[in-house]
Amino acid sequence: MKATIRVDAKNETGAIDRRIYGHFIENMARCTYGGLLKNERPGDPRGPWKLREDLIDMVAELQPPVIRWPGGLFADGYNWRDGVGPEEVRPMRRNRYWSRYGPFTRVLDPNVFGSDEYMSLMRRVGAEPYVNVNFGTSSAAEAARWVEYMNGDAASTLEGGRRASYGREEPCGVKTWGIGNEMYGLWSLGHSRPDQYARRYLEFKGAMQEADGGLEYVAVGSDAYFNKTWNREVLSIAGDQLDLLSVHVYLPGPERIGGVWAARAMGGTARMYKAIVASPIEYERRLRTACGDIEAELGKESTAGIAFDEWNLWWSPIQLQVPRWTLRDALFACGVLHAMHRLSSRVKVANIAQLVNVLGLIITLGDRVCRTALYYPFLMYSRLAGSTGLETNVVCDSFETLAVGGIPAMTNVPVLDCSATASEDGKTVTLFAINRHASEPAQCRIEIAGLRPAGEVAVHTLNAPHYTSYNSYKNDTTVHINEAHVDVGDALPARELPAHSATAMVFRKG
Repeated sequence: MKATIRVDAKNETGAIDRRIYGHFIENMARCTYGGLLKNERPGDPRGPWKLREDLIDMVAELQPPVIRWPGGLFADGYNWRDGVGPEEVRPMRRNRYWSRYGPFTRVLDPNVFGSDEYMSLMRRVGAEPYVNVNFGTSSAAEAARWVEYMNGDAASTLEGGRRASYGREEPCGVKTWGIGNEMYGLWSLGHSRPDQYARRYLEFKGAMQEADGGLEYVAVGSDAYFNKTWNREVLSIAGDQLDLLSVHVYLPGPERIGGVWAARAMGGTARMYKAIVASPIEYERRLRTACGDIEAELGKESTAGIAFDEWNLWWSPIQLQVPRWTLRDALFACGVLHAMHRLSSRVKVANIAQLVNVLGLIITLGDRVCRTALYYPFLMYSRLAGSTGLETNVVCDSFETLAVGGIPAMTNVPVLDCSATASEDGKTVTLFAINRHASEPAQCRIEIAGLRPAGEVAVHTLNAPHYTSYNSYKNDTTVHINEAHVDVGDALPARELPAHSATAMVFRKG
């Protein structure tokens, strides 16, 4: 298969916010307790619970720009006060949201991992905090007190002084705060109509602003699949008082599991492969719809953006406990990151759900830890992507897909999906290229206008023996990144991209 990739290093498409490579942790199933934290007295929900050092090292290696916490649906039943102070006096609570599904998603919350432990984790892994307040079952005043606890001066504020008395003298400096989670959904604690949500959002923001005037606010938005009018109704009331509008997308969708199993039964792994590696096109379409809602209500000059703060593949409840991500799923993640590069003028934050065990990039079992196939796209993109998008055009073959659950049938899906970025100083261009073909390499002619590369080109290739390959506790590098350094003449003007792979080529100006 032959293809042509053209990059114009002189035509910048916009700044790329590093926070799109972000992550998400929640007290759900084994993400926090049994994932990030290991119980040193198995069977006793009170623990003691200790951070897993080997796992924390893996997280730090990702260079995570931001990690969202404590939810998610859990956040709207969480009392932040239960998670501060001496560990021995913190109460054991029922997990107000996830206990409804029993032990499968976690019944009890020992409150060992609270605000200060979260901030310590952020410092250790180098991530910015992003905190979601309890909108569903708490009050604006309590949200403001949480802001004061996190950010207040120790000497002049009550909650800041309380924080200092627990051992953290300096303010945490939490800038980004979400107000509510999925309030459009009947399943959420505090389900609201959009007008009700918007007015109460303004109440929360006003109280929180009194505690700290320099915050970034995320309001609840909706994917049009769940509510076509929610975003515009919220924006019409509160649009000038928000910084980011949240969007959540999970495909093929746990509510469409029947369609997924039917598609798999009729078309096997080949049908699933094509649909899933093509599905970032649908994710991009849905994000564009949300961007369009912002521009329709607030105008194209508005600075309001999108927080794509929950996204992943999801169709089976088993994935909440034992996700088995394959190379196919890693290529999907790369495709969604490309979509966010293209939409960088609006998409400013994103958090794949979740970091550990629950649809996790990393999974644990007893003393064992495994980096899944989904771990590696973030390892590659967070370290190699530049801060500016570049105009990229591709000429290649295309294919068709059949529907799988909530992933629609598609035609004219490009076999190659490419994105290019430049470093802040313009001296480095990184070309990311996904070859979605299941069996054929792509013979690519590559043209880079506006940059004359010289010296060696670093070529990073994410691949595995087959698109169904997955990582295990015995070997978590079956799906992995291979790095090679070649002369520029071996990358330009032609380069072969292996079948079912994602490649990053780093060119440096001569």
